[in-house]
Amino acid sequence: MYRVTLLEKEEILLFKELEDYENTFTYIESLIKQLGKNKKIIVHEKRDDKWVKFGEWKLEQ
Repeated sequence: MYRVTLLEKEEILLFKELEDYENTFTYIESLIKQLGKNKKIIVHEKRDDKWVKFGEWKLEQ
């Protein structure tokens, strides 16, 4: 299970939980197109009933 969050200035704009690894990255690719100044994507993966940070994407400044 993956939790994908789109943030702008630390405020949550979008939040979605996905079961499938491949669907998660397809969703991330669609969100990357929405990235702009002060926005980032953070992904958590559920491991042993705990959410662990899996990755973070943001535009280069």
